[in-house]
Amino acid sequence: MPVQTDDPMRHLVRIFRAQRVITMAGPDATAFATCGEQVVAVGSGAEMRTRFPRAEVIDLDHVVVPGFHDAHAHPSWGAKSKLHVDLSPERVGNRAALTTALSEAAARTPPRRWIRAERYDHMRTTGGQSIDRAFLDGISREHPILVVHIAGHWAVTNSAGLTAGGLDDDTEPPAGGDLGRDGAGRLNGLLYERSLSAYTSPTAGRPAPILPEPAPEEFLQGLDQFAGELHAAGVTSICDALVSPQVLRHYQEAERRGRLSLRVATLIRHPFLDGLADVGIMSGFGGDRVRVVGVKAFVDGAVAGRTCLLDRPFHDSAGHDDHGIQVADVAMLTDLAIRAQRAGIRLGVHANGDRAISLLLDALEAADRATPERTRLRHRIEHCSIVTPEILARMRALDLIAVPFGSYVWYHGDALLEWYGAARLERMFAHRSFLDSGITVAGSSDYPCGPVEPLLAVQSCVTRTSANGDLLGPSQRISVREALALYTVGSASATGEEATKGRLAPGYLADFVVLGADPETSAPDEIGRIPVVSTWVGAEQVTSRTA
Repeated sequence: MPVQTDDPMRHLVRIFRAQRVITMAGPDATAFATCGEQVVAVGSGAEMRTRFPRAEVIDLDHVVVPGFHDAHAHPSWGAKSKLHVDLSPERVGNRAALTTALSEAAARTPPRRWIRAERYDHMRTTGGQSIDRAFLDGISREHPILVVHIAGHWAVTNSAGLTAGGLDDDTEPPAGGDLGRDGAGRLNGLLYERSLSAYTSPTAGRPAPILPEPAPEEFLQGLDQFAGELHAAGVTSICDALVSPQVLRHYQEAERRGRLSLRVATLIRHPFLDGLADVGIMSGFGGDRVRVVGVKAFVDGAVAGRTCLLDRPFHDSAGHDDHGIQVADVAMLTDLAIRAQRAGIRLGVHANGDRAISLLLDALEAADRATPERTRLRHRIEHCSIVTPEILARMRALDLIAVPFGSYVWYHGDALLEWYGAARLERMFAHRSFLDSGITVAGSSDYPCGPVEPLLAVQSCVTRTSANGDLLGPSQRISVREALALYTVGSASATGEEATKGRLAPGYLADFVVLGADPETSAPDEIGRIPVVSTWVGAEQVTSRTA
């Protein structure tokens, strides 16, 4: 219930005035009032002054939008990455720089300790050709090394890393994974999908990952730093789309200590579904700082990792019939969906390619038929990258939520054109098709696989232009207001918080961003450069900069 604030003597009321307030809740305004962490009134400055004559007035001077809400990212990964080597292509743009970054890490790391590097992009750093085991052995044979690709679905390790993982040339890959080999059939250090998961995540047969986890205090320090970067981009809420119980405890500890400035929703790894159900945890468990959205599962690989599951082969795989990697079957997905539905826990299932999405829909439709006694949950399709008219119709019938990438056209556009072709790009990241089909669609960076900045994603969705200026899938362009809605009202629906987030309206949380220019009147190809002047969470300023 909204806080009653007619008597400003009883509550601390503040009035915020701006050039324009894009409320996402109806007409725009020029002012709003807050009490505690909530918005209590919206209108003109004069209206707010009349209603709350003794309230403090804060002049924001610029354009205000609701706080940006990233519906699918990996802030826990972002926090841990602060402890690792950053190979982002913006920082490490060629093989020589890559060699230097890893060699410097080896020089400062004690022997036999792991070196982990993040966000390696073989397309932009090493000319489309991946590094391999031999390259990393040249960096060090005394340290196990893991270099994770920017898509997060494959990595490269050296000989010491293979040994640490118990892998040799006779090892067979697990179901849903693969191991790279050279021309002689020897392991070349490339780990795909579930072969990589054993290194970075707990699995059914291994309670702890091969790589050691950071200490809790290290995690919290990394989270503080990464949260600051998110706030600088205007992000006030984020959904961590792959969380273990340990990481959930880290978030809870950060909140307990009063150092969690972000609002964090979580998707728990699906093997923990039964444990959640056993203690009665349902979707929505938690508060407005840390909450459980549901559980996460996978069907296929990555778009930017070139491992998603396709109906037609990859555009550049002539003669190889490469359709990508499937990591789960329909029977497993159906059983998971039935158990989740009966437990009242929403699913967020990673499915990129059109074949993967169709398999997931088979499972969700079967689960829907098997649980007529239960209220239908609004399950999510994470990424949902390549669609068809049939897929759209089936999604609408189940009232599913799509969570596609926002900035992939801009960020990965050149590689996408090579791998998927221009025609298929008209069906990728299909924001226009989702909206026209009546499907709720949320905004997602999938960081570290894409950039964190929502305004850059808005630009990408509006222009459908890559960083190199290529127009990719222009039929899927949407308006600026529609793109802003992805990262506000759409994402709030994806985490089950549509009644409290995504709008600046009475009863909603006072999370907002002050922008140095109006995205609706700026040149479309300049939206990503609009400065974030300040970011506010619960009416408290968490970052600022000069516009």
